[in-house]
Amino acid sequence: MTDHQGPVLSSDLAGTSESGAQPDIDVAAPHDLRRAADLLRLLVSLAALGVTVLLAVATRDFARKAQQGLLSAATALSPGLRDGLVGTVQVIAILAPVAALVVLVVQRRVDAVLRVLPAAALGAAIAWTLTRLALSDSRPELWPEVLVGRGGLVHAGWPSAVYLAACASAVIAAGPWLLRPWRRALWALAVSCAALGVLAASLVPLDAVGALAVGGTAGSAVLLMAGGPADRPPPRAVADALVACGIPLAALREAPAQRQLRGEGMLYGAETTEGARLTVRVLAAEDRNRDLFFRLARRLLLRHPADPGEQTALGAAEHELLMLVFAGRTGARVAEPVIAYPVTGSSALLVTVGQDVPIPDEEWTDALLGAAWTSVARLQEHRLAHRALRPEHIVLAPDGKPRLTAFARAQLNAPPEVLGADLAELLATTAVRVGPSRATACALAGLGPTVLATALPYLQPLALVGPARREVARYDRPAPARPRRGGRRRTLRPGGRPNLMHDLAEEVRTACDAPAAKPAQLARFTWKSVLGLLGAFLVLHLVLPQLANAPAALDALRDAEWWWLLAVVPVTFVSQAFSTCLQLGSVPGRLPFWPTYQVQFGSSFLNRITPGNVGGMALNLRYLQKTGIETGAATASIGVQSLAGAVSNAVVAAVFFAAAGQHHGGVHLDLPAGKYALPVIALVLAAGGLLGLTPPGRRFLREKVWPFLRAAGTTLTGIASDPAKIAIGVVGALGLPLVQVVGLALSLHALGGDLPFVQVGAAYMAARLLANAAPVPGGLGALEAGLIAALTAFGVPAGPATSAVLVYRLLTFWLNVPLGGLALGFVRRRGYV
Repeated sequence: MTDHQGPVLSSDLAGTSESGAQPDIDVAAPHDLRRAADLLRLLVSLAALGVTVLLAVATRDFARKAQQGLLSAATALSPGLRDGLVGTVQVIAILAPVAALVVLVVQRRVDAVLRVLPAAALGAAIAWTLTRLALSDSRPELWPEVLVGRGGLVHAGWPSAVYLAACASAVIAAGPWLLRPWRRALWALAVSCAALGVLAASLVPLDAVGALAVGGTAGSAVLLMAGGPADRPPPRAVADALVACGIPLAALREAPAQRQLRGEGMLYGAETTEGARLTVRVLAAEDRNRDLFFRLARRLLLRHPADPGEQTALGAAEHELLMLVFAGRTGARVAEPVIAYPVTGSSALLVTVGQDVPIPDEEWTDALLGAAWTSVARLQEHRLAHRALRPEHIVLAPDGKPRLTAFARAQLNAPPEVLGADLAELLATTAVRVGPSRATACALAGLGPTVLATALPYLQPLALVGPARREVARYDRPAPARPRRGGRRRTLRPGGRPNLMHDLAEEVRTACDAPAAKPAQLARFTWKSVLGLLGAFLVLHLVLPQLANAPAALDALRDAEWWWLLAVVPVTFVSQAFSTCLQLGSVPGRLPFWPTYQVQFGSSFLNRITPGNVGGMALNLRYLQKTGIETGAATASIGVQSLAGAVSNAVVAAVFFAAAGQHHGGVHLDLPAGKYALPVIALVLAAGGLLGLTPPGRRFLREKVWPFLRAAGTTLTGIASDPAKIAIGVVGALGLPLVQVVGLALSLHALGGDLPFVQVGAAYMAARLLANAAPVPGGLGALEAGLIAALTAFGVPAGPATSAVLVYRLLTFWLNVPLGGLALGFVRRRGYV
């Protein structure tokens, strides 16, 4: 669609307003909200900040040399010019923030000031932390000498990156209350100050870029937490647009809050001088931003998203008007369109006839659902996809019958996967309200068995992207477990969590007498493709360098005692048994041993391809959730496992070190606590103030944090009150490192190494502590190097030590890959995860 000024208007609605009569405008008081533009800016700023930190940390030497070259070029300027640039920057840095703050105060923008001050403080705290922890080592060594003798109003090193970040944060936080020219001017001043500071060599380039990125991050975070004004035209502008397009407007009223849907425009009810009632939906920049996130999510998740390209607000309104016309001609009951028309400020409105009434969840009857499904059948017959079929888009017309609305994302000549996703979305969202059986029966009555059966391949969570997916997730969330009488523990069933999509598929197969359908391949990325890419990366960057030791290992294997090597094989299975005991001891309820054991094997496979055991923890969390445990309690259980593992490793290491007489092994760790403690404390205080001092922050604490902490506290209390749980957990936590020491000792003995068991344990624990700090999966490479170094330090010859370590890792680390992969596929097929 193209921009036009010629409205399409029904003749019975055309007319002119009475001379001098002003329409009655009744709207709710404006309120702050979380805007999609702030979230988009936050993500972009975080990406820029991440790239900056990555360059400073991962390429430290290169960054230092590159920045030294830029500073050398800057110092080639004449001293007078540099001093002039520094003075200009300092004048702007002093006057611009003061002037902006005075303007906000004079205009009584108290809400803006309450965003600006916390944003500036948060930006300064983050920048101060960043410059000391991440950016300090990437600065050129000669940079402080460049500033000697130079200056403007004050020392040349001011404004610093911390001050610049505070100013940028304030500009972002004040943006929603400023006109676009002022907003752009202030942001241009901040960028210019950074660029001039780099040009005058008073700022290091990475510091300047990091400061601007921190400003975008902190300012956007404050706006997301505290809210900001919506990017929508005022009601008077909407009324003027309605009058301009020929509608004799008598009254305009904003729809109640419960009818307003995020990202779908602002709804108004209008009345003409002739008494006709209309529905007006106004689309603005806020809706375009939210639609951008919707399209990005679909492009990331789906193989064929089938989304339209970028549209202006007027283009989106015209598209919806056209789709309503086509939908009405199919025989479906839909809202009757009147006009699409531009509104000031790059917004647009869409007018439809009548003021429909939303249907409350408790008033959905079989007759209403059947009539709605009949309209859907007409759309399916003509291959017109709605692409947002949910109960909130089915309204009650004045004649008491349902009709469909919200065709903004509708698509003509839709492919089968889009049509099937329509059916799956409406089935799932109505099943949340009336149950799977009633939802399926009503769909069967309106569609017939042939069309309904086409939804079977799409009854999967990936077919639902957006609000429908969140509704299904809430439905599948387990109810809080009630305490059992007499202190009896609840027996948990793997895969026992509600699964609406599975239940719907069973109902549809039974109702249509259809065979089981293979789920459609909707995902852009599958488990196999992701794991394949990770495995290829692992082989190229971590495994291939170790093949250089393969000839020495083969030579040592020729003289190995094979019976002792075979004794190492059970270590893999026994270690998973101990891991299972640790998980059984960290859950208040009773978990079955065998499914949990299989999940632990799957976790070990994921830990081979993810650093820090992240994959294993995520799989265990999913497993506990699927058994019916709340997310907070499941997370607390995973935390208890990690804490118990860390404590047990420390205890076992201390015992082995003491027994081996290695109190002073020559390793001294220099940890400047003050360097890290102060920035961390500053960030914690800033985040705590942001959460505690803003209404959205307090609501987040009340609705999210405290329920999570209560669930975690209940979990810990249930574990602590059960001696059997504690005993099982202690056995699992201590058994995990000990069985690995046994495996290493057996491998060393099989290859001719002679070392006391306590010294083997000390060598293993020392290497394990070092490998845990390495950001590689399972300490790959780091653990092998540490073990070889420790064993040789104890007097084991280099050949047997190297061969023993390689064989030990082959039988305890790499053997888990095929076994864990098989276990992961099995537990997924059984619905445990």
